Amino acid sequence: MVRTTEGVWKRLRPLGTLWHVSGTLLLMLALVGVLVTATGCSKSATSSGNGASSETTTTQSGHMAGPAVEVHVPQSAVDDAPAPWNLKTPESAVRSYLDWITYAYRIGQSGVASATMSAAEEVRVDSYNQYNLEKSRLLDQTLKTITFGKVSTGATSTLLPAKESWTYSYLSVAEGNKVIGGPYAADYETTYTLVKNDKGEWVVDSVASKARGTVK
Repeated sequence: MVRTTEGVWKRLRPLGTLWHVSGTLLLMLALVGVLVTATGCSKSATSSGNGASSETTTTQSGHMAGPAVEVHVPQSAVDDAPAPWNLKTPESAVRSYLDWITYAYRIGQSGVASATMSAAEEVRVDSYNQYNLEKSRLLDQTLKTITFGKVSTGATSTLLPAKESWTYSYLSVAEGNKVIGGPYAADYETTYTLVKNDKGEWVVDSVASKARGTVK
């Protein structure tokens, strides 16, 4: 897994206007504006010979900020969503968080993982997703192993240490998602800070990690 750094924050730019429309076109867009605004993107799908959707093309700005980037994602990747999140314990919440940010980075849509994290962590995850989009790439990562340490419970949050091993590659946002970097491997010593949301469920509030070796 590749962690967000301070350098990522400095590369963020305000969200620009994606479309300039007027008259009848503006009225038509307003009818679907709720969906477009919620996802921050416009989507179209190409079809295979049997009529099945084979690829989703997205013009998006990540989730919260950044310039629009055209991203091509195979429909198979979009369909390969993780199991529903389980936020009952700190351990299950961290596993769900990792599953869903992995999916979010692969399809370039950080918002799909928001239920597994606090608002503060959502900003950090989105910033890294946007950083990758600005570099015209997607992150394809796989958690190989994770071992949790002893939970430490405080007055307002809980700390959960872990040791993790990952493999990852960078993919082009262009059609076909060609590998443009990797595969690489990385090991981390990580501490997750978790808090409870307004439903009483555990969510990740922040992540502190130390890489064992080089991360590219």
